[in-house]
Amino acid sequence: MSKNIQIAIAGGNGKMGTLLSELIDSKDGFEISGIYDPRNKSDKYITWESMRYIEGDYLFVFVPANYLGGFIKNYVQYIDKVKKGIVIGSSGEFTSDIKDWWVDRQGKTVCVIPNFSIGAMYQKLVARKVKNDFKNIDITEKHHTKKVDKPSGTSIDLVKSLNTQENIQINSIRTEDVLAEQIVSFKNEFEIFNTEHIVTDRKAYLTGLNLVLDKLESLNGYYHGLEKILNKRA
Repeated sequence: MSKNIQIAIAGGNGKMGTLLSELIDSKDGFEISGIYDPRNKSDKYITWESMRYIEGDYLFVFVPANYLGGFIKNYVQYIDKVKKGIVIGSSGEFTSDIKDWWVDRQGKTVCVIPNFSIGAMYQKLVARKVKNDFKNIDITEKHHTKKVDKPSGTSIDLVKSLNTQENIQINSIRTEDVLAEQIVSFKNEFEIFNTEHIVTDRKAYLTGLNLVLDKLESLNGYYHGLEKILNKRA
């Protein structure tokens, strides 16, 4: 039996799933146990057409945002087939019971990573640092036209992380000529301070994916946000 860490990927034929599988193929100590994709069969990996067959040490989830809640809820009945934990890399809402089922009852690791980009993570950390010095905050997020969730999970996560009673406006734009961009604008009576994050290539997410893979075996419990994983980096 292989001593490599077995990674299952739900949404394995999508852009993020493909990015992860290519990274794992180039990385020692890991291998793909299979991918879950009911619509597209892989010529390279075992493809599960039903979630009941998904198995591995860890499950990475990149299903579309509008299917995420249903996937997480329904997969609970097969939770024993994933030995160590789950990494949710899709933006979108999902059941709040995930910590109860996966961590508290099963002792498995749960990582919710709305965005694997290091730049998006630092933009969120800066926003937390300066929020109290500016009365008004608004977000403009731009994504490609195939992105189904609107506003983006990244912008929603940033708003939630600020934990403020102020009404933060999110302006969502979908256009063909953008991959992912986000401007966070802080305003007071006398000045405006903006942070802008632009992703020009999906390879921007490789740093975050690699960081999570390197730390998987040392994680224990529930983590939300790439910054929580970064805190464990030596």
